[in-house]
Amino acid sequence: MTLTSHICRNCQGGDCHGRQKSLYLFSVMEAYLKKRLMRTALLSLIAAIVGIGIGLFQMAGQDGATTQKPVKSTPIAGIQIGGPFELTDHNGQRVSEKDFAGSYKLIYFGFTYCPAICPTELQKITRVMKALPEEAAAKIQPLFITVDPERDTVEVMKDYVSLFDPRLIGLTGSRDDIDRTLDAYRIFATKVQEEGAEDYTMDHSSFIYLMSPDDRLISIYRIQDDAEMMRADILKILGVDS
Repeated sequence: MTLTSHICRNCQGGDCHGRQKSLYLFSVMEAYLKKRLMRTALLSLIAAIVGIGIGLFQMAGQDGATTQKPVKSTPIAGIQIGGPFELTDHNGQRVSEKDFAGSYKLIYFGFTYCPAICPTELQKITRVMKALPEEAAAKIQPLFITVDPERDTVEVMKDYVSLFDPRLIGLTGSRDDIDRTLDAYRIFATKVQEEGAEDYTMDHSSFIYLMSPDDRLISIYRIQDDAEMMRADILKILGVDS
């Protein structure tokens, strides 16, 4: 939009330029808010779809309840999440899902430049791991997989994961490595470059996945699920007394 300096018929006292500038700034802000709302709506839709799957699974479990002890490590029916991957850990070693076979996995996708949500969720995983009995914690491998491999190099990941539980493994890789893993785990992630900003951020799904030793999805924990809720759920799944 081009700002003009002439005085239009509706202006009084020659302040049209200032009014047009205000209208221009308002239109820019309106466009920015629309883009943010569209991204928020997309993330909400993804969360709703996953939430519906969890709800159906829970309803099915209630309808089929018996007096027998529940089967451990029952995967969530109808939700295909997870699969093979080849990535690089924070020590520079190439790893795949086979390196974690036999362990339950707590997996979170995020990025090290995330200002709030990612470190909060990783702190939650840290609290869960510390709160679990040693018998249970020994069965779980926490993993942090970046959605921003361009900035999250091996060195960056190594420094970052050291801030959390010592058992946490950071995973990065090439853009293709990460994209294949995001697809397998149904993670939405996109780069966001705001107009006028020197750097970018990432919009992405924010779930903590609990995967079985044979890489099937067991539970999905949302931002609003606290560490104590996760601890109780994991203990129930593992059949370990608190």
